[in-house]
Amino acid sequence: MSSGEPAISLRPVTAADRDTILCWRNDPYIVAKGSSHREVQAEEHRMWFEETIRAERRKMFIVLNQDNPIGQVRFDRERETDCVISVYLLRHFTGKGWGVEAIRVGCNLIFQAWDVERVIACVRLDNPTGLSAFCKAGFQQTDAAQACPPKHSSLAFLRKSGAA
Repeated sequence: MSSGEPAISLRPVTAADRDTILCWRNDPYIVAKGSSHREVQAEEHRMWFEETIRAERRKMFIVLNQDNPIGQVRFDRERETDCVISVYLLRHFTGKGWGVEAIRVGCNLIFQAWDVERVIACVRLDNPTGLSAFCKAGFQQTDAAQACPPKHSSLAFLRKSGAA
């Protein structure tokens, strides 16, 4: 990698990503870290994914490392001023700072796309690695618990003054 080149980039998800996302979503490592703690069936995923592609209140990106897909970042607009982020990288791409970078890049993209004031992250209490990544990306503990399921920490990243 040449100097100055980012380690990761994001691209919008396309219909061609459906099966890849299902495979990732059902990876035991991702299931263990996820909020639902369960695999999803192909038909359930197909319906969810088709809605994701069409939804105006959801944006999903593939995380790329030198053009290789390594994970996803998704934003769901819960309120006019807030959206909730969901992110994961495949296990063998973790621990390199790429998740932190994906969170930062994703937040910058969503602040350009939507006029939201903050991005909320709901991190399971038993996921200290995820909590650390969001903190390194600039998220701080918040009182937005209504946006998060039980047994989750609620963190927020605020739009900076003058941000795009």
